[in-house]
Amino acid sequence: MVNRQAARSDFVQANDVRLHYLDWGGSGPALIFLAGYGNTPHFFDSLAQAFTDRFHVLGLTRRSHGQSEQPKTGYDLDTLAADVIAFMDVQGIDKATVAGHSFAGMEMATLAVQYPDRLDKLVFLDALYEYEQSDIELFGSNPVPRAAPPPESFASVADYCEDFVNRYVTYKPLRSPRWDELWGLTLTQREDGQYVEIIRPETAQQLFAGTNDFHAELVKFACPTLVLFAYQTAAWSMPEGASPELQEQVTAYIERQNREYKDRNVKRALAEIPDVHVIVYEDTSHYCFLDKEAEVITAMKDFLS
Repeated sequence: MVNRQAARSDFVQANDVRLHYLDWGGSGPALIFLAGYGNTPHFFDSLAQAFTDRFHVLGLTRRSHGQSEQPKTGYDLDTLAADVIAFMDVQGIDKATVAGHSFAGMEMATLAVQYPDRLDKLVFLDALYEYEQSDIELFGSNPVPRAAPPPESFASVADYCEDFVNRYVTYKPLRSPRWDELWGLTLTQREDGQYVEIIRPETAQQLFAGTNDFHAELVKFACPTLVLFAYQTAAWSMPEGASPELQEQVTAYIERQNREYKDRNVKRALAEIPDVHVIVYEDTSHYCFLDKEAEVITAMKDFLS
């Protein structure tokens, strides 16, 4: 693991919104990290510093996330992509390499089509997926019973994180004091002492509504692109104390998900992106850059060299 040092934390006014960002330093071309839904760029604190020897490394906090402003509107992908460009303009960055995780993949795909002249390269960290109608049935067939809705608030950050990994058991192996610290940055403490998510429910609705018609026009990607896909085995999703019957069902479900959903997206990336390098990581989490950090750093450095 790369030794972490505190990034400089600052704000810019860009696209009429006050956006928070991190600056890990370094010199050379710009490398901008975009985090997944709900997360902040601090999730990249360790990974990002592996690149300061060749890049000026920055992390932009999406509107409504972390310390960025949460306006009432502006959560469609066109606006979110425009925020990135406005941030680059304020920083005096003509072109950048953009690396992003999860939700950020949709912003990056939008950038690739709408602002091709502003991009050097793209790095998708388990972030280039597209749903089809058939996926509704696929994900609805999960044999693990759906968890009850989470509480409205929590007494502590630790309580929130405990509920989170119990709700999404695939993340239990990742939980650590640092994990809790990172997720604590996604929460705010009310006057009554309770913790709630920073992203308000009405904002979350807009963010996901803004992605309803998402379609990545991969054939229009004009820059070199690295796409990392993370595949899970059934062990990542197995509830504690699962019966032999449920274990068999979960195994079959995960194998089907990998075959019908992930394989399809891998094949599409290979077939449609003009200049692409694809790497598939087996037996890893959605946060592959955390639990396979060394491998991800090597892959990115090889690609960015």
